[in-house]
Amino acid sequence: MQNNMAEDLKNIMKEGWLEKESRVFKSWRKRWFVLTTTTLYTFKVEKQHTNPTEIIPLSTISTIKSCQEETNKENTFKIDTPETTFFLMSNNNLEKEAWIGAIGKAMVKLHMKKNQKDDDFD
Repeated sequence: MQNNMAEDLKNIMKEGWLEKESRVFKSWRKRWFVLTTTTLYTFKVEKQHTNPTEIIPLSTISTIKSCQEETNKENTFKIDTPETTFFLMSNNNLEKEAWIGAIGKAMVKLHMKKNQKDDDFD
């Protein structure tokens, strides 16, 4: 996995600080998020791409959307996967929308690439 991650991290599309709600204690923790063409990673230290705290393959994300009503916090959004829902918070609305847009765009590109490969086998 480490080798694939190192290769994947050569294709960074967006990175920056967001807060993520912890699954167990429900407290908000600052994490360095890195979006590549296939994966969303979280790290404890900025620009230090080792020992990710989360590895979220874009292919597992079913939805990504604002969730202020659910969290009662501004600038929050959530990522749904079959295993869990990740609640994230940015510093401002512009940043939140930029992350939602970047992740959504990466998901579409990945889906199109997969469909193209599937078509090659028809």
